[in-house]
Amino acid sequence: MNIIRTLFIFLLLAMTSACSSYNTYSSGQMTTEPVSYLYFTGNITNAEVSIDGAPAFLVTKAGPKQQYKVTPGKHTIIVTKRGQVVVQRDVLLGDDHEKEINIPQ
Repeated sequence: MNIIRTLFIFLLLAMTSACSSYNTYSSGQMTTEPVSYLYFTGNITNAEVSIDGAPAFLVTKAGPKQQYKVTPGKHTIIVTKRGQVVVQRDVLLGDDHEKEINIPQ
C-alpha cells in the first residue's frame, strides 16, 4: 500500500510540475512594428519624392494598391518634377493609416 501511495504522489507531482511549466515561454504580448503607408496618384512620370528631407526617390508605382511604407507620425512630403516643386505637404499618419498624395499633371 505504501508503494502505491508513493507512486501516486510521484505521478501527481510529475503531472502538476509539467502543467505549470507549459507555455511559460510565450508570456507577454506579441506586437508588430508600427507602420503607415503613402501612395501616389496622378501623373507620376518623372516624379521624385523626398520625405523629411531624405534623399529623393523616383515614384515607380501609383494607385491605392501600390503603397510605400513610412513610420507613423508627422512627415513633410515634397514631390519634384525636373527640379520644380509640384507638391509640398505636411501629413500626420497614425499606425496602419494610409494617405494619398496626388501629383498634378
